[in-house]
Amino acid sequence: MSDKPLLSLVIAVYNGEQFLTTFFDSIKAQHLDSLELIVVNDGSRDNSSDIIQQYASEFSMFHVINQENQGVSAARNSGLAVATGEYIAFPDIDDVIYPGMYPRLLEMATQNRLDVATCNGTYVYDDGRPSKKIFPSDKLRSTEVLDGPTWLQRALASRKFLHVTWLNIYRHAFIKEQGFTFEHGLRHQDIPWTTEVLLTAQRVQYVDETFYDYLIHSASVSHTPGTDDTRMRNARHYMKILEMLDAINQRYPEQVRKVPACQWQIAKEGLGILHAINNITDLTKKREIIRELFERGVWSLIWKNARGLRQRWRLGRRYFRLKRYLA
Repeated sequence: MSDKPLLSLVIAVYNGEQFLTTFFDSIKAQHLDSLELIVVNDGSRDNSSDIIQQYASEFSMFHVINQENQGVSAARNSGLAVATGEYIAFPDIDDVIYPGMYPRLLEMATQNRLDVATCNGTYVYDDGRPSKKIFPSDKLRSTEVLDGPTWLQRALASRKFLHVTWLNIYRHAFIKEQGFTFEHGLRHQDIPWTTEVLLTAQRVQYVDETFYDYLIHSASVSHTPGTDDTRMRNARHYMKILEMLDAINQRYPEQVRKVPACQWQIAKEGLGILHAINNITDLTKKREIIRELFERGVWSLIWKNARGLRQRWRLGRRYFRLKRYLA
């Protein structure tokens, strides 16, 4: 019998003391006999290290990597480099994982020889708004085994697809064969990661069963009004994402022909950049980021990938507005 664990969880931790006890208890509640935990302590300055050590004896395969703070992508890459499981996953510590999630996904993956197995989750708000499914059942239903591009097209065409790693498990050998890693220092790096994974995966299956609460904190950086500087940083992150998505589309032209929504999503994310720019109040900063948008070729990239009259009309209106600021 192989000593290789069935599942490796790569867990990025940065100042997570308020979440770690609940998180580790939720992993214990999965009742997996063949589980490897790789905890990457990414320069935490709170009591995360002590809590991590308290749980070390609770799991038979528990590895800790301590490194200077480099961000979640670097932490995931550090864990990915040493993981040994047949399957691998990247849960976030501040969310809620239901009992049975990983057994269900592993059952699907092993029975159907999947590259990617994925499930549904719930948006949970801390400001009193009612929770809701991440993927509405009337938009995305459970699937048979599909090739990755077919699932990606179906998911993107629903207009309700969320690019995340934490609802999925991946066949580790597939990830290693493709050489996939996470982009250091990039916010929302799940967008290019998920796109490339699904374009290259041969066997994918989705089950519309809810196993995960994604907690939306009203006070978090992602969900509070920003400053001009944060809006500029966000615009630059998304410019990088669009450049990465375009490079991915060029790497896999045959697959992308099956997924016309790959172009649509570049224009869609581009509209998000334009919205962020529109909200910058300092005219000097606004002109700076608009100039960068054109000089980097990002505007051309957005326009080239626009699909349908509605997207082009929305972009065309914004083009003349942007040019007026540069006049």
